[in-house]
Amino acid sequence: MRRLLPFLLPLLALAQAPYRVEGEARYRGFYTLGSWEGRNPTARGEVFWNGEQASGRVCLEQAAWDSGVAERDKKALEILKAKSYPQACLYPQRARHEGSRFVVEGELELAGRRLPVRIEGELLGPPERGRFRGAFRTRFSDWGLERPRFLFLEVRDEVEVYLEAEVRR
Repeated sequence: MRRLLPFLLPLLALAQAPYRVEGEARYRGFYTLGSWEGRNPTARGEVFWNGEQASGRVCLEQAAWDSGVAERDKKALEILKAKSYPQACLYPQRARHEGSRFVVEGELELAGRRLPVRIEGELLGPPERGRFRGAFRTRFSDWGLERPRFLFLEVRDEVEVYLEAEVRR
C-alpha cells in the first residue's frame, strides 16, 4: 500500500482541484410592449465538483450590469441595492447530467437574500475545459425587490437569466 501512495496522491489532488469559472450573465425583462436585456461580464469564481456534489462560489459585480441605457442601468442598481450588496453570488450544491441537460442546483445570494436556484443548460466539452450555457427564471418579488417601470408601464415580475461560462481546471 505504501508503494501505491506516491501514485495515488496526485490523483487525489486532481480530484479535489477546483474548476475556475469565468463568464457572463444576461437578463431579459418584459413589459406589455416588449422586452429589454442587460449583460454583466464579471462572473468569476471557483467550483469543486465531485460526482453530483458541488461547492464553491461564482460571483459577479452588480455595478457592471449594462443594458445600453444609462438611466435604466442607474435605476437597476438602485433596485438591486448594489451599494449595500455589491456582489451577487451563486453557491452550487449539486451539478449533474440529466439526460442531455446539465443541471446546477444551489443557492443564489442577491440583494441580501439567499434563495434556492436550479439552472438548466448544457456543458459543452470535457469539464476540465468546457463551456456551460444555462438559464433560469426568477421574480422580483422573490427577492423583495421593487419592479422597475418602463415609461408608464410596470415590468412583469418574472425575469429570465442566462449564464454562459468557461470552465477550466
